[in-house]
Amino acid sequence: MKNIYLLVSFVIATTLCAQNAATKKADKLFNRYQYVAAAEEYLKVVDNAKADGYVYKQLADTYFNIFNTAEATKWYAKAIETPQDAETYYRYAQMLKANGKYEEANKQMKKFASLVPNDQRAQTFQQNPNYI
Repeated sequence: MKNIYLLVSFVIATTLCAQNAATKKADKLFNRYQYVAAAEEYLKVVDNAKADGYVYKQLADTYFNIFNTAEATKWYAKAIETPQDAETYYRYAQMLKANGKYEEANKQMKKFASLVPNDQRAQTFQQNPNYI
């Protein structure tokens, strides 16, 4: 039984280290504002089935920053399958609006507003849900 726990612990640790190494290069590129190259690296992580909410969010933010609305929308949708910060919901809503998906954008803005009700953007949305 002890050996099983050791084996499981080793597998988990190895997986986490591999993912950290895989995202490290992409994160470095992202932090240097090299978004196209960062997207390529994050996609490699996704292709290797090692992605999680963090990778999906980073990938979405990468596309957000180069205003590739279709790809940003796709990856924000995956990112919010796990709990995210308020800004992620806001950016997702903006990308949805840019793609003409206003009802879904309003759902995401409601989530954003519930997380940060004192944010000026949330208050503006509450007063006029059709603002851009």
